[in-house]
Amino acid sequence: MKKIIDWHKSLVESTQQQLGLSNYALYLFGVIEGALYMWIFLKAIPWIFGSKAEFPDF
Repeated sequence: MKKIIDWHKSLVESTQQQLGLSNYALYLFGVIEGALYMWIFLKAIPWIFGSKAEFPDF
């Protein structure tokens, strides 16, 4: 498991350096990406269950 964690850390650090991103920009991108995935997931729930869920339509 440690080998995978070290590989992921090195991958993120090298990508961050290549793109010239600060730590703040990297964290912000992660938050925005997570919010986008959650929005897609919440929009897919009614489609999966075939009826309108109890979520408001923004």
